[in-house]
Amino acid sequence: MGRRRMYTPEYRREAARLVIDSGRPIAQVARELGLGAQMLGRWVAEERGGDGTGETETSSAGPSALDVNERAELARLRKENSELKKDREFLKKSSGLLRLRQEPVDAYQLIEAQKATFPITRMCALLNVSRSGFYAWHQREQAGPGPREQRREQITAHVVQAHADSDGVYGAPRITAELRAAQVTVTRKTVAKTMAALGLQGISPRPFKITTMPDHDPVPHPDLVNRVFDAGRLDRVWISDITYLHTQQGWLYLAVVRDACSRRALGWAIENHLHTDLVQAALAMAIKQRGGHLPNQVVFHADRGTQYTSTQISKFATANNLACSVGRTGVCWDNAMAESFFATLKVEFYYRHTWTTHTQAKQAVSSWIEHVYNRRRRHSALAMTSPIQFELTHHHPTATKAA
Repeated sequence: MGRRRMYTPEYRREAARLVIDSGRPIAQVARELGLGAQMLGRWVAEERGGDGTGETETSSAGPSALDVNERAELARLRKENSELKKDREFLKKSSGLLRLRQEPVDAYQLIEAQKATFPITRMCALLNVSRSGFYAWHQREQAGPGPREQRREQITAHVVQAHADSDGVYGAPRITAELRAAQVTVTRKTVAKTMAALGLQGISPRPFKITTMPDHDPVPHPDLVNRVFDAGRLDRVWISDITYLHTQQGWLYLAVVRDACSRRALGWAIENHLHTDLVQAALAMAIKQRGGHLPNQVVFHADRGTQYTSTQISKFATANNLACSVGRTGVCWDNAMAESFFATLKVEFYYRHTWTTHTQAKQAVSSWIEHVYNRRRRHSALAMTSPIQFELTHHHPTATKAA
């Protein structure tokens, strides 16, 4: 009968600690060490109970020193145990990345943050990324953003600022024009991609309700425009229309007169009625804006609303060198340019505000027309310039005064 093997207390404690610290099953560790599972289980129980003596049922002699093989095995187990403990600690920190399908850069950032605590090679293996990939990323991070990345960051900042300056109204075409005016070289496609990535959008006009009422017995006026609103020169065609504005105090009505060439709002009037005086007040403001008189006859085009076909407006127009012109009843295209202004007003400004009183609404709308629409808002038909900037380019004296 062979002599039973004896185990020192130190060996028993190390074997038990290997089970406890690694969290592996007793049977698995016992197979690796060539021990019986029941015996190792008792050692684990003793170690957990704080006894630490660990005498076996086969041990009758006192402790003896480990031989060379046992010492080598013990050293290997200690190293393996230490590595497993580190792996467990690191895996706890990286559990979020392991649950999700992370991008390599996410793994690189975690490795960078934990490299003082855990070996880089081991972390790369656990996160399934290459060590060379990590070091290449680390080198790029140390060097800072390259020219392309810097350019991308600059464009992003410019786009965000231009969109904010437009009160969230401008889309890619107008923002592109804004940036080019600021000497920022950029394409519309780049601006559109940047806006999409940031979730930024412009605002598009919608159809609006026609306010003027057709006159069934009007003073006959011809259609002098025939849908060709822009005659290519300032003060050749003026267009006009009326829309409604709601306040908590009640309804208001806005009449506007615009130059068809520059798209500038020359005159406007806001009142709580739809009388002909509303149109005359807007027309009078436009004439005053052009110096108080019109040396050359101007076509004054509108729809067939009663306000525009009235005798009062006909007489006022004739007295001020204006030739009245009206489109066909019910054909929206015959006054499309005037209606497009109201679509812009409603979507970019009116629908985004509420007013308690008539006075508040009058002040707010007048300010938007003069300071935003006339002076600042870029118009696609004017090579992305504002109406007043367009008139300055064409050397109109009243534009110089307004600017």
